[in-house]
Amino acid sequence: MLQTLPALTDPLLYSRGDPHAVWRTLRRESPVSWHEYGEHGGYWAVTTHAAGLEVLTDWERFTSTKGIFLRPNFKDPYPGAGKMMALSDPPRHDRLRKAIMGLFTVRAVSRMEERTRKVVREALHGVVEAGRCDFVKDIAARIPLAVSAELLSISMDDVEMLAKVTTDAAENSTDIDGIDAQEAHFEILRHYSSIIEEKRRNPGRDLVSALTSAQAEGLDITDDEVILTCDNVIVAANETTRQAVGAGMLALLESPGQWRGLRDGDLRLKPAAEEFLRWTAPVTHILRTAQHDTVLEGVRIRAGDAVTVWLPSLNRDEKVFDRADSFLLDRTSNHHVSFGGGGHFCIGANLARLTIRVLLDELAHLPAEIEVSGEPQRIGSYILGGLTSLPLTFRPS
Repeated sequence: MLQTLPALTDPLLYSRGDPHAVWRTLRRESPVSWHEYGEHGGYWAVTTHAAGLEVLTDWERFTSTKGIFLRPNFKDPYPGAGKMMALSDPPRHDRLRKAIMGLFTVRAVSRMEERTRKVVREALHGVVEAGRCDFVKDIAARIPLAVSAELLSISMDDVEMLAKVTTDAAENSTDIDGIDAQEAHFEILRHYSSIIEEKRRNPGRDLVSALTSAQAEGLDITDDEVILTCDNVIVAANETTRQAVGAGMLALLESPGQWRGLRDGDLRLKPAAEEFLRWTAPVTHILRTAQHDTVLEGVRIRAGDAVTVWLPSLNRDEKVFDRADSFLLDRTSNHHVSFGGGGHFCIGANLARLTIRVLLDELAHLPAEIEVSGEPQRIGSYILGGLTSLPLTFRPS
């Protein structure tokens, strides 16, 4: 039966097919399944909530240091392995995370609400005046970095350029080692290379300053590693929120009852934001590598095997979520894994949640009727889930 399923690494499955139907079959018939992949053997696919969290939370069995996404040459050493925060295990990962965690706490992020609201309100009113927009390009792609620019050590003059570059770095994800993706990452690295000395001389409350200050206090991290960590954080921060906002907006407009409840004030913003995140699951899979021979859900996994966790599948696990295939903004029990799990739980989760809550609030009070005016385009990627285009029209009400 499983041999007839589309390959999880086929871009067409995500741009034109139905990956949720494939994951549903895997959850039911083979929650830990082996998949061939090019010349490098293959990988294990984990599709249930319990087994997925077991992989994501147990770094002693499943390491991040060999890479965190499938790629054509995923058996080769990964650039930054063991150095970048996303590509390290404790204790190094914990030291790096501690150096910047203060920037992303609930208290720290709450101080950004006024700026977030200003950015979102201006962007929305701009497209209402224009009468139409591509919501992905004109709203979802612009808001995250405009909100977090200062935090991520970006001047407002560079926001537009870096928003495009982070998109290029992420959307070339059918080959994340390809030339276009590498060039995009090089642009990000050049940006941070150009400001590291200035931030060392004149530190502020931002990402580079936090890392260089920790470096001065004895953190074992080189300047190159500071820059790689910044690349990791900015791409993740921008793309996670961008994809959740774009795909979530489409889900909202395709659910008239939910949209009406939001606009009438019948739905609370925090649960609504969490459902946005569960439903969209912006990161499609996370890779870990088995440290030693082990057993997962009765399946024997060998040391060195690639083990992938498919987050959208975990978010639709029928054993965890009631009416898992329904978009319900008033869902009260919502143990989604859109931010991952364990020590690598997304450091920017509080900021993403704030941005989505503010967006939903501003949308609910927007003096306009909104309609989809063209065919939404989905990303053909097994790494990122979301849209490349969502044409909308706005009619003042």
